[in-house]
Amino acid sequence: MTGPERDEFDRMIEQEIAGTVPSQGVVEEVNPWREPVGRIAWGLALTGITLNFLYLQYLLPAVGVVLQYLGFRALRRNGVDFRLAWALSVVRLVWVGAFLVLSVTPWLPTGNLDIGLGLAGMGIQIVQMLALRAGLRQVCRTADIEPKSDPLKAAVCWEGFILVLAFSPLAHSWLAAIPMLIAFVCIVRALFRLGEAMGEAGYCFTAAPVRLNTSAVRWGFLGGCLLLMLALSVCVNHPRLDAAPMEEHGETEIRQQLADLGLPEEVLADLTDEDVRALDGAFHVACCAEMLAFGPDSQSITLCDQTNAPERAPVEPEIPPNKDTMIASTYYIELPKYRMAVLERFEWVQGSAYWGDAFSAFENSDYGYELLGGWLMFDKQGQTYIAPMPALSSGTVTVDGFFGAETSEQMSGVIAYPFGAENPRGYVLYVMQLDENRTFGGTGVNYYHPAHPVCLPYSPPQERSYDWRDRHRAQHYTNFNTQLERSATIA
Repeated sequence: MTGPERDEFDRMIEQEIAGTVPSQGVVEEVNPWREPVGRIAWGLALTGITLNFLYLQYLLPAVGVVLQYLGFRALRRNGVDFRLAWALSVVRLVWVGAFLVLSVTPWLPTGNLDIGLGLAGMGIQIVQMLALRAGLRQVCRTADIEPKSDPLKAAVCWEGFILVLAFSPLAHSWLAAIPMLIAFVCIVRALFRLGEAMGEAGYCFTAAPVRLNTSAVRWGFLGGCLLLMLALSVCVNHPRLDAAPMEEHGETEIRQQLADLGLPEEVLADLTDEDVRALDGAFHVACCAEMLAFGPDSQSITLCDQTNAPERAPVEPEIPPNKDTMIASTYYIELPKYRMAVLERFEWVQGSAYWGDAFSAFENSDYGYELLGGWLMFDKQGQTYIAPMPALSSGTVTVDGFFGAETSEQMSGVIAYPFGAENPRGYVLYVMQLDENRTFGGTGVNYYHPAHPVCLPYSPPQERSYDWRDRHRAQHYTNFNTQLERSATIA
């Protein structure tokens, strides 16, 4: 091909290319700003939304900070402002991950420290948005283009208004929340459009090399948080028992007296000598027992009630299949000087307590009580072990009842057994003070039995036993009467 022919051919090619207009999809594909800015916009949307159901208050911020990190990671080679924003995205990634993991433990900051950390987190996000704004404006100046909007400035102002609103009387008012929500949606939409508009500055974009692809970062972060949450949940909600082999019993005479009154042999075998001595002088024993089955369609069956229906014969329980099932028994042991000892006994007949079970016991004697102790027993390799009940305490608690907050005196404790423990059981013993006018009443036990170790957000097991709305909770309530009441009934 000669020189003139070659020139003519080049002119033909130029004319053909000049008449070809690329499709919108092709233009978007060659816009390197659209994807990172879009990820940052999605991250801002997810971290700014609070939905307190289905654990979205934990999942959405976690996904949001990952998207923001990925967006800033792609931009970090385009200027010092982008590098600052990327460094802050790493801080927020660690920050949100730590918050998510600590949410299943009792170590999550509360009170003033929680407020301070929240304000610091908001400050970091504001600096991050300002750094992104400065970096994008510098790119626009380099590319000699004029941005049509400034959504990042609006986002920073929005964060400031949220901060002021949080400490104002309108903090929980829909009158302020609805306009702020509408403004937030408009800001996020404008930020998406900003990513499209930056296509004109595509030649100014410098791609940053990465070692891990997007999926590896996203699922690595979320999966790592999940594994840490599971591991910490197991550690926190499976307390280690200070168990020791059960020693040979003494106090044979008192034990025999209690056996003659009807206290079963297996119950006497678990009582410590100290607790047996506290029952010296007992002259009457009555038992009320109930089978509690946990899980979907949980149920309870009264096995015996020697206080309300002493003539009814004990019921042989039919253990429901595939349900963790326990026998909750209350023994009323009447003592001299108008005292009533209450022995609350738990015995698992199917399943066990591994993940921080808890109980809360209450009585209505009106004259107070004395908590004597609580113990857990189990068998392993032919040896019986005994351990003090963890976190056993008594005092005044405030709980949410049917008609609002209610204050009462309650006893509570945590119940958990080692893996492989056989015949898990335990008891709590306390003594009520009565008089000649207080001859009957009732006591109750709220038992909380979780199906797994994860509790999000974390709350102490005892507090969960107070919540009457919790589906993992069952109640065992019984009545008692004294010799004076029984004599009056017979007469």
